[in-house]
Amino acid sequence: MRIGKLSVTHFRGISELEWVAAGASLCCLIGPGDSGKSTVLDAIEAALSARWLSFNESDFHNCDTTKEIAIEITLGELSKSLLSDERFGMYVRGWSRDGVINDEPEDGDEPLLTVRLTVDATMEPVWQLVCERAEVPRVLSNRDRALFGLVRLAGHDPRHLTWGQGSVLARLTDSNDEAARHLADAYRSARASANLAGIDALKTASGEAERLARSFGAYINGAYGPGLELTRGGFSSGSIALHDNDVPLRLAGLGTRRLATLAIQRASILDGAIVLVDEIEHGLEPHRIIGAIAQLKGAQTEATTSGKPSGQLLMTTHSDVALGEMSPEDIYVVRREPTSKYTTVALPSDPAHLTKIVKKSPRALFARKILVCEGPTEVGLMLGLRELLPRNHHGVPIEQRGAALVDGGGAEAPTVALALAKLGYLVAMYRDSDRKLTAQQARDLATVKVQVFQYPTAIHTETALFESASDSHVQELIDAAREEKGAAAVNASIKQGIPELELDTIKQSFSSWSLLEGVDDKELRVGLAKISSDMSWFKKLHSGREIAPTASKICTNAPASSLAVCLSQVEQWLYE
Repeated sequence: MRIGKLSVTHFRGISELEWVAAGASLCCLIGPGDSGKSTVLDAIEAALSARWLSFNESDFHNCDTTKEIAIEITLGELSKSLLSDERFGMYVRGWSRDGVINDEPEDGDEPLLTVRLTVDATMEPVWQLVCERAEVPRVLSNRDRALFGLVRLAGHDPRHLTWGQGSVLARLTDSNDEAARHLADAYRSARASANLAGIDALKTASGEAERLARSFGAYINGAYGPGLELTRGGFSSGSIALHDNDVPLRLAGLGTRRLATLAIQRASILDGAIVLVDEIEHGLEPHRIIGAIAQLKGAQTEATTSGKPSGQLLMTTHSDVALGEMSPEDIYVVRREPTSKYTTVALPSDPAHLTKIVKKSPRALFARKILVCEGPTEVGLMLGLRELLPRNHHGVPIEQRGAALVDGGGAEAPTVALALAKLGYLVAMYRDSDRKLTAQQARDLATVKVQVFQYPTAIHTETALFESASDSHVQELIDAAREEKGAAAVNASIKQGIPELELDTIKQSFSSWSLLEGVDDKELRVGLAKISSDMSWFKKLHSGREIAPTASKICTNAPASSLAVCLSQVEQWLYE
C-alpha cells in the first residue's frame, strides 16, 4: 500500500498542505527546523492508524477549534481483499496514467481509496472512506483502519523489548500459555525458579530477535534470551524481558536499544505496509545509520523481487549521512511559509543535477540558503573565506545564518542553481565572468530569483586576484602555488608563459622582477593570472582554501577592485 496524495488542513503547525507523492516507494522528508516534517508523519499516522487517538485544543492550528482538522489520504497499491464489494469496493476511485484522480475508475486506472479524518470542536475524531459517487461516506472502525497496514517504527519503546501485551516480541512468539504457567511459579519462587530459558517459544523468539538486531547493526555482548524483571507492579507477561546475557536489553546503550527495537518492529510488518520513521539517525553512529537504512530499503527490494507488494517507507532526517544514502528522486523538501503556515513538499524537478550534491555535499540541503560556487577555485576560496568572515559579524558563522556552500560543477552551475531554487531554497551563484551566461540561462535564473555574483568585466577568478594584488600579495600567491605544485614546476611554467623573465629572476622576490627585466608590472600580473589558470594552480578545494587569507587582504587593500566588490556582495547575501 502506498500514499498517492496527502491533504492536511488546520492540523498543528500546518494551516494547509497538498502533497502528491505519486505512490513513491521511498520518501525522505528534509527541511529547515520547524518546517513540519514530523507533523506530516503525525498526520498520516492519525488518519491511518488503527489506534483511537485523543485530540485536544493544541492539535488545532493556532489552537483555533472553530475550524475543523481535516486530513485526507489517497492510497494505492491496494490488496484484492480491500477491493471486494464486501469490503471497500464501492468506494474505489481511479488514478489515471497522467496523474488525474477519477471518482469513477476508467480502464487502465490504478484503484485508489481515499481516507478522510475530521475533528471538530467536540474533539471527536471521525474516520471515513470518501467517494463522490457514494451518497454517504463509509465510517471506518479501528478494525477497518488496521487493514491499511500502517506501522510507525519508533525504535525507543521499551515495551517491544518485553513479552507484554501488544508487544512485537509477543507476536513473534508462537504461544504464551506456557510462559503464563511459569510466571505463576515465578511469583512464588521468584527469579531462580522461573526457568524462562527452557521455554521453547520464548527461546525461539529471542534467537530471532537477536538475528534481526544483528542485521540492523546492534551490538550484542553475548546472546539474547528471556529473563525475569521483578517490578513493584507484580508479575505479568510484561515481566518477561529480553536480556543480553543477564542484562535487560532496555539498559543497553541508546543506539543498540533503538536498533534492536527497530529490527523487532520491522519483522512484524506485513508485506505492502506503509512504514513511518521519524529521525532515523537518533542515537546512531554514521555506519549504523547506513546499515539501518540499507535494511529498510532492502526489505522493499526483496518484496519487489519476489513479486510481493513493496509498500512505502516515509522517513525524516537531519543527518547528512542518511541523506547521502538517498537518490535525489527519494528526497522531498518540506517548507512552511512563515506567515500563513502554508506547507509545501517539493520533489526535485531535475534529480540528475542534484546527484553530486546529495553524494558530496548533502549537508547543504539542510540549509535555508545555498551559495552555488561555479568551480573548485570559487568553492575553495569561499571555504577559506567562510572561516574569516565571522570576524566581521560578531563571530557569527554563515552556518548560523542558515547558509551553505556547494560546488556547482563548472558549466553545470546554472542548472544546479536552478534545480535548488525550484526546491524552495534561497539560492545565489558565485562565478567568474570569463564566459557569459546565455540569455536563456539568465532568464531562467531571474525567474526563480537566483542572484548571480560575478566580476564586472569578463575575467576569471585568477585575473581578479592578480590584477588587484600588491607586490607582497602576488608573492604570497606564487609561494602558495609553489607549495602546492612544487617550486621547480611553478618556476618553469612562469618562464614558459613570460619568456622575457630569466629563471634566476623568477626565483627572486616578485617586487624585483620589473626592475631586473624591465617588464611592465601590469603585464606581469596578466601573465601570472593566465599561467595560474592554465596550470591549475588554485583549481582544487584545498589550494583555493589556502589562498583565502591572501584574497581577504587583497580586498581590504583594494576595496574598489573587481574581486573586492564581488566578494563583498557575496558576503552581504550570506549574512542577510
